[in-house]
Amino acid sequence: MKTRSFLCILLCIPAFLFAQQDFIKIEHNQILGSLTFISAASNQPGTAPSYKTYIDSLVGSDPAFQSLAARFSKIEVQSSIHRKQFPEKRHPFTSTMDLLWIASANSTSVDDFAIRTIGFLPPNDHTELTDILKNVLPYYTKHIWEPTKTRRMAMEQALRPFSSQIETLFNKVDVFLGSNWSKTTPFKIMLYPIPLKRGGTTAIPKGNNLICSYLSKREKEAEDIIGIAIHEMNHILFDAQPLELQENIDAWFTTSTNPYAPLAYDFFDEGLATAVGNGWAYEQLNGQLDTKEWYNFEYVNGYGKKLYPLVKTYMDTNRTIDQAFIEKAIVLFGEAFPKAIVDLDILMNNLNLFSQSEEESTMDAYFAGVRERFRMRSAYFMSPINNEKSLTRFRESNRTKLIVVDQEHETIVPILQKQFPDFPKKIPKNTSFLTTFYDKNTESTIILMHTQKEADYAPLMDVLKAEKYVTYTKILTLD
Repeated sequence: MKTRSFLCILLCIPAFLFAQQDFIKIEHNQILGSLTFISAASNQPGTAPSYKTYIDSLVGSDPAFQSLAARFSKIEVQSSIHRKQFPEKRHPFTSTMDLLWIASANSTSVDDFAIRTIGFLPPNDHTELTDILKNVLPYYTKHIWEPTKTRRMAMEQALRPFSSQIETLFNKVDVFLGSNWSKTTPFKIMLYPIPLKRGGTTAIPKGNNLICSYLSKREKEAEDIIGIAIHEMNHILFDAQPLELQENIDAWFTTSTNPYAPLAYDFFDEGLATAVGNGWAYEQLNGQLDTKEWYNFEYVNGYGKKLYPLVKTYMDTNRTIDQAFIEKAIVLFGEAFPKAIVDLDILMNNLNLFSQSEEESTMDAYFAGVRERFRMRSAYFMSPINNEKSLTRFRESNRTKLIVVDQEHETIVPILQKQFPDFPKKIPKNTSFLTTFYDKNTESTIILMHTQKEADYAPLMDVLKAEKYVTYTKILTLD
């Protein structure tokens, strides 16, 4: 190849540079902005509470806008498509809202958005959403789009010089993760401003888009967005791995005999994104490692820093993630967090929650009781306990089970004893208590809560939270 003519090389360079500049897109989009505006006003997942507070200060007393928010809240946008061919641990779900984010990021008008989203929702809901968005657009234009025009242009200008560096990093991570990303599909950093100096922001990777909010009145916000972009880019490429590689990674984790393998798998996506984005990529961009904390959760921060040297080795040698990498990653997690397998903050991350009560208000209270005290990343709620679907969920491996026996105690306890060979032989009667045991068949922790009245649930959850670490078979009661 080096003996090719100099003329050919000169002719190739402009096209190559054009492709480089065209692959990374950094944009604002008025339709995306309008969708985030009504989503935040309706307190939808993936939006910043501070944005809702700001919107309420603008239009909280406007009955017409509040009616739009109420109408939007009634549309079921969180229903999911389940791609069953992909490993369950890879969270192979795509919600309707995910698809709406992607469509809005590529839309040139509300009518264009309406065409792109045909079939995403039932016809009546689709018509309703289109009408809502048409009526939201003037509010967004008046209160956000026009007032932030200067800042939006400045943000894009500040970020565009980084495009070539981001593309170089993207290509390196693509090789490392074995994603085989099509170079005809651009990576888009889609921005929307929140006109505040302080507050929360969000970054959600959807398809080929990083949908990223920023505080338009805050200085140096562009620098933070670069770091966020590389971190979230790793999530996008990790999700884009071919099915065969996903199945291999799943097998390398799930067939490991290391007791830390399930937890290492649970934190692998976020830990790896932290090691790549906040560690390796930061070093590439700044010439040195970031000496501050990389993530605001102890386990992700610690795992990311543990993985960093291994990631760097693979990146420096252009190697793709393999079984040796996964095996080492499991060992590193155990070294970093030897008590993780009994840490309730971790065990409650992936939870199957069961109760005998089928009252919706009770279910909501049980979910809230966990969320208020622990990080809960994914959860299923099943009732009644003796239902066949509940029995199926009991058999799921590597997921903590919280079983609330709140009715029919004398009937349900024998069913549980038959279901779990390791169920405690002796438990208190006629009193509210909580205990834990380890089920060897499913390699998971079982938390048994026995309540005489619904009001005992929250105090027992407080007692559990205070324990911090599980002590199997210990009986916890209310003083």
